[in-house]
Amino acid sequence: VHKHLLGAFATLSIPSQLKTDNGPAYTSAATKAFLDSWGNVHITSIPHSPTGQSLIERSHQS
Repeated sequence: VHKHLLGAFATLSIPSQLKTDNGPAYTSAATKAFLDSWGNVHITSIPHSPTGQSLIERSHQS
């Protein structure tokens, strides 16, 4: 996750906020420390609620 976030930061700039789902890759202590080191505010969506990420869920639809 950190490798991909670094790539996104390098390409798109460092965001002040990052909104993710509650997946273990995003809620780990290592990811929290990584985002804190970059000054990001990490916002998670409501657990078990795909409407919290409706635009992303729609784009992932097959």
